[in-house]
Amino acid sequence: MRRLIFATIIGSLVAIAAVAAAIYYYERPSVLRIAVPRDSDDQAIMAAAARDFAEARDGIRLKLVAVESLAESSRALREGHADLAVVRSDLAMPPNGQTVLIMRRDAAVLFAPAESSLRAIEDLRGHKVGVLQAMPKVDNQFLLDTALAQYDVPSVSVGRVSLTLAELSRAVEDKEIDAVLAVGVPGSDGLTEAVDTVAVAGHGQPVFLPIAEAKAIAQRSPAFEGVEVVRGAFGGAQPKPPVDFDTLGVSTRLVARNSLGNEAVAALTRLLLAARPAIAARIPIANRIEAPATDKGAALPVHPGALAFLDDEEESFFDKYSDGFYIGAMCLSVLGTGLAAAATRLTRHRITDADKILRRLIEITMAARSARHADLLDGYEEEADELLALALAPDAVHALSVNRMGALTLALTQVRHAIAERRQSFAVPIRAQFSPRIVRE
Repeated sequence: MRRLIFATIIGSLVAIAAVAAAIYYYERPSVLRIAVPRDSDDQAIMAAAARDFAEARDGIRLKLVAVESLAESSRALREGHADLAVVRSDLAMPPNGQTVLIMRRDAAVLFAPAESSLRAIEDLRGHKVGVLQAMPKVDNQFLLDTALAQYDVPSVSVGRVSLTLAELSRAVEDKEIDAVLAVGVPGSDGLTEAVDTVAVAGHGQPVFLPIAEAKAIAQRSPAFEGVEVVRGAFGGAQPKPPVDFDTLGVSTRLVARNSLGNEAVAALTRLLLAARPAIAARIPIANRIEAPATDKGAALPVHPGALAFLDDEEESFFDKYSDGFYIGAMCLSVLGTGLAAAATRLTRHRITDADKILRRLIEITMAARSARHADLLDGYEEEADELLALALAPDAVHALSVNRMGALTLALTQVRHAIAERRQSFAVPIRAQFSPRIVRE
């Protein structure tokens, strides 16, 4: 019986330890590696998010993996060096990546100095375009080629000059370029500064070249989208641009590898959207972060974890593990029933042994009263001692009730009395029978 109790205690401790380990495993923070271009707004946003998550002791921790470009960020995810990455839709989207959030939507803005004769994309044939480089370094040649192809302008017929913002004014004044391609968020500081630089260097309002068929391009290639640049997006006393126009756009996205757990992605989506206002107070472009469309058939798929959060279909802890709890409860119930049955069988076995001892003590009592010589009494007394030792064994005592113990005590007492009385009867000499004797004279 003691062994059964000991085994039950050990089993209970093991079960408690298993539950504690499961809770610890569930509650411990998930560390996610995220690839971001070095010295970019995206790196600043994710660094701020990582600090906020750590200070709030949230269940997600971000470990930044700094790379040199958006293309390198995509490669890091594809090769398994990161769990998440900031990528751009037109630059080698990783095949194993699924969208979590849209960091921003960028527009491809083509514009020329005021004195230019350029008015449309088709007019770029035979001219040079200054492709403005920004941080992080991005190759926008494919974007320009896509726009030219829509209007049957041969790519080789348009010259390209890669420029930084600091070089733009001189290039316009020296007429090294005839137009400028800048990619960024309409109204952002960088794009507005580029438009203002061309306005000053060109001595007047820049001429904006729309890409009116941007939506048609987007239908053929999901990497692109149509974007509307509204009147006055770049400020100025004379609104720049003076009228709304359509152009080609791309999206910068936070993507996760498709094998990353839905629960972790849902938690990250929730935390980033909740932290957006606080981060935007320090890094204004964070205001551009938005949730992706929840179209499950989208060409650029959304991660199921993000979809679960956005569609309010997240599973709680008990929803996810309810089957496990149910099965575990059934198993514990069966185990408890088995242990109870084993304990009952063991107790019955001990009671049966006590009954055998009691019957044998009664037999010894009767045999002692009719013993013919003292040697038999010695054997009976020795057997009674052995039965007493068996009845008082630790395992047997635990199984005995008070009444059964009393019965055994009484039986042992009777055995002692019967043996003692029979010994005494052997010690008294037997007197010879009187018979009269005739005396002869």
